[in-house]
Amino acid sequence: VHVILRHKLLSLLVILSVVFLSVGNVTADMISYTARTDKFELMWNNAEDSERYYMSTDIKAYACGLTTSEFIFFARVVEGEGADSDADITDKVLVAATVLNRINCSSWPPTTVMGTLQRPGQFEVVDQETGECHCARSLDSEWAIVIAYRMVANNELDCHMVYYNAIGFTGYSRSMTDYAYFGGNYFSCIPCDCAHCTATEPDWHEEDVEMLTDLIYRPDGVGPNYF
Repeated sequence: VHVILRHKLLSLLVILSVVFLSVGNVTADMISYTARTDKFELMWNNAEDSERYYMSTDIKAYACGLTTSEFIFFARVVEGEGADSDADITDKVLVAATVLNRINCSSWPPTTVMGTLQRPGQFEVVDQETGECHCARSLDSEWAIVIAYRMVANNELDCHMVYYNAIGFTGYSRSMTDYAYFGGNYFSCIPCDCAHCTATEPDWHEEDVEMLTDLIYRPDGVGPNYF
């Protein structure tokens, strides 16, 4: 009996030790993650856009609520689909905003960045078989995502802009409403009565859509940085 009890006690101690160590490791990881994200937030909130533009990919991803791998893939798609311009980054911002509008709109499943970007037949630069995008990202494409998140959050772009004819194709889609043309991409709006679109623009009517003409620029003092 004593031997059995001794073995049971030893087993219990081993289990408790494993649990204690596991909890300790999780706590350490959580502390490390919290410290890192707090640092990111402090750096981001105390900087100007001209400084944020050059911040690491990790920080920009955090600012957009994305993982670094999601943000990198997103930036590659934006770089490949958007046009390069020495003067502005309008086309790349609108490409990114189109993706975000699709994520927000329940008419365009799925609702994740990767799911939306890898949806078959949607983005020319994403391999339809492997789901990979081999375009190199740039500081311009990374910053375009940051600005797109900002503009979508502030409702500065029509939330119904969920489609564009990519570079290499010409003209707007006849079944959609013309919205913008920059750098070779034709952006269009589609009527939608999902909860998000209705709440965002409750008085939206297709016939009231106005063409977007304002250019979107890099931060002051920042030159073009594209591949």
